Amino acid sequence: MRLYFFTVAFVLVVYISSSFGDRVDYTGHKVVRSRAANVVQLSYLRNLQNLDETLDFWSEPFHVGQPVDIHVTPANYDNLAHSLKSAGIQHHIKVEDLGRAIEEERTSIELRRELTKNQKAFDFENYHTYEEIVSYLENLALENPLVSVSSIGGTYENRSLTMATISTGSDPEKQVIVFECAVHAREWAAPSTCLWFINELATKYGSDSEITRLVDGFDWKITPVTNPDGYTYSWATDRLWRKNRMPTGTCFGVDINRNFDTNFGGAGSSDVPCIDTYHGPNSFSEAESSAVRDVLIANRPRVKAAISIHTYSQLWMSPYGYTHDLPAEYDEMLRVMSIGVQALQNTYGTQYQYGNHADTIYIASGTTLDHAYTAEGILYAYLLELRDTGEFGFELPASQIMETAVETWNGIKAMALEIL
Repeated sequence: MRLYFFTVAFVLVVYISSSFGDRVDYTGHKVVRSRAANVVQLSYLRNLQNLDETLDFWSEPFHVGQPVDIHVTPANYDNLAHSLKSAGIQHHIKVEDLGRAIEEERTSIELRRELTKNQKAFDFENYHTYEEIVSYLENLALENPLVSVSSIGGTYENRSLTMATISTGSDPEKQVIVFECAVHAREWAAPSTCLWFINELATKYGSDSEITRLVDGFDWKITPVTNPDGYTYSWATDRLWRKNRMPTGTCFGVDINRNFDTNFGGAGSSDVPCIDTYHGPNSFSEAESSAVRDVLIANRPRVKAAISIHTYSQLWMSPYGYTHDLPAEYDEMLRVMSIGVQALQNTYGTQYQYGNHADTIYIASGTTLDHAYTAEGILYAYLLELRDTGEFGFELPASQIMETAVETWNGIKAMALEIL
């Protein structure tokens, strides 16, 4: 998601802190939920987002009545509360102390690690570092003949972009489904969910009729962490980091999901390096976006679907992101989306909205979603925002990992069976 504007000053504090190996301290930071009751209030929130660089919007002021989550420092909370009150906008505090929430998350992860340390099986109910994820994939490939692991590129910090392929063997005519997961570092539920996809495909082939059909019918290419530098940094230094770790002058990072070619540099992206939606100096300037592009090219024209997995908001979206215009094939996109969403919702009752990206969440340029459709002609190009709708946001409790993964997989299965 876009959702996360740093001030230049705040990013410089992060930069100085991280230079000495310290974790960014969010003690006392709050997440405030507001809601515009009319178009005047909606316009006020949009102006606040654009003009007040001390505020960090986790969700866009896009629709009247839609919740808008704002991360604010302790020093700026009173000003924000006064500003919202003066505009007649009601708000309440969703997270009283973001720093405490982050520490509680870390403690929960470590406690579960301790409880499961003697188990040989990979723990799908906990969050994992990038090294642990790669190790799991490599071990799975050694044990399971359906699975192979490859590097699709290297990052600025010399990490390998690791992709898993689940396939019954070489077939130049076989259709392909491609997943790009966790392009935004802080969205930890995304790689956990994509790892579950891999596990289901690899371990249930031959025993589950639907999965057997899907592996017989498609090659599955899944990159669980498409931003390993940023993801690693979110574990070690800044839990809420979004971009990759490319130096950009006084700041770090390019938003990989604004670095693709379709309407590059347009609305919903930034040319300011310290902003979280910074699109980079030119399209495909980043190793990560180039790697995703090259996977699609290498499998052209076999790619039947290209899926981008994010958190949070509970949305299933199609092109376009950069314009409110609808694609010529939108009716078919919508039809298949609705089948996937219905299967997802039928699992645990989790409610999703679905539709074209620009109208469902916000305008965004230079995205994987639009590139897959406009440059590669992939009809079933989708972007999913997983749980939740803001109760926990980017820090979805580990206790919800499995339900998130299972319901999402049910939606993906239904989609894939429909287009097989």
